[in-house]
Amino acid sequence: MSDMSISQAHKIGVLALTLVTASNMMGSGVFMLPTNLAGIGTISIYGWIFTIVGVLALALVFAKTSLINPKDGGIVAYANDAFGPFIGFQSTICYWISAWIGNVALLVAGVGYLSFFFPILKDPTYGSITAICILWAFVILASFGANVATKAQSFTAICGLIVILGVGLIGWGWFNPQTYNAVYNGTGQSNMHAIISAASIALWGFLGVESAVVASGQVKDPEKTVPKATVYGLLITSVCYVGSCAVIMGIVPHDVLIHSPAPFADAAKYMFGPTAGNIASALSIIACFGSISGWLILQSEAPKAGAKSGLFPKFFGEVNKNNVPMKSLIFTGVLMSIVLLMTASPNLADQFQIIILMSVFASLLPYMYAIIALPIIMAAKKMDKGRKFYTYAILTAIGMIYSIFALLGSGSDSIFWGVVMLICTIPLYSFVAAKKAHSGKSVIDAKA
Repeated sequence: MSDMSISQAHKIGVLALTLVTASNMMGSGVFMLPTNLAGIGTISIYGWIFTIVGVLALALVFAKTSLINPKDGGIVAYANDAFGPFIGFQSTICYWISAWIGNVALLVAGVGYLSFFFPILKDPTYGSITAICILWAFVILASFGANVATKAQSFTAICGLIVILGVGLIGWGWFNPQTYNAVYNGTGQSNMHAIISAASIALWGFLGVESAVVASGQVKDPEKTVPKATVYGLLITSVCYVGSCAVIMGIVPHDVLIHSPAPFADAAKYMFGPTAGNIASALSIIACFGSISGWLILQSEAPKAGAKSGLFPKFFGEVNKNNVPMKSLIFTGVLMSIVLLMTASPNLADQFQIIILMSVFASLLPYMYAIIALPIIMAAKKMDKGRKFYTYAILTAIGMIYSIFALLGSGSDSIFWGVVMLICTIPLYSFVAAKKAHSGKSVIDAKA
């Protein structure tokens, strides 16, 4: 067999990439979102609709960009090409921060379901210590390479699907319209404010929609595979999210659900009794923690590429014998541990919401840069400004409008710290540029 045949044999197709994309999006979001959205009320359904339309526009734009400008690195690479090295650097920083903060949310969700068995974990001190111990166990697992992490994630994804489909499909037999309609808008704010808040929370569940684009270098026939897998993965996730959240809000009483650290387990308990709740909680724990290994590998790719181009410290690109940037994982592990301690809360659902809104804000900037990049790249390549060009220009506008509203809905605290983060990238980039200039290299040649 030729080298090319061997290479193609190890690349993934539509089905595998669809499952990877859906799995990356469904991580912990599907297991905690019913609690967070119950606090907003049934008006959150409009937030779902707004989010699905917006994310579909994002997905189609990402897929089109990967077709006309295929390269490894996905959305970060597109921002760099369209706007230059500073924006590429800023996108890399934000994307990396979003990824590891997202992993913190995975840990909080998993501990929430563990508290179903061990109520002491609802204490913020014990809960945070447990999450940190589990985090470092997965850092050790990730050190053995992507193959080990992928095998673990494949098993845990099945566990998650059992819970999601079990409650999301069978649960309709226990659905009570009166329970579902108990609270329409529980925010105390206007309906528009509630919808935008719901959209920001719902977006957390779709972070990872770009994972097919990030992995485009490992895909068979990416010109056709990436767009299909991105859209299919999004549709699968949308059905699972909306269906499961709606049915749980119609099974578990509102006053119970808004304080639940394990909504799927509570729903199963109301349906079939305590044993079913225990089983659902156990499977959810496996699913939540199982997503961490894959995301740990993914979160290390952007700074690894940045280190190779000189935009990140060299240690981010140093790998062990299993080709894993271990120093990078240890560094981000320390940062994740700090965030777990800083956001500790007696209410795990509140802690989860704080963390996901931080992650959403950090992800929105590279998303916005990437979608604006499409018409710029199309114009730079002097592509025909026909029907397709204007179709994608409209999709870009839809994606931008959604992103702006989702950013505003993330809350004043998230916006404040997000702006601080963006300001910090300016001196960081200046330092990198000065260092490269001192060594006789041009920062313009760097590819984030």
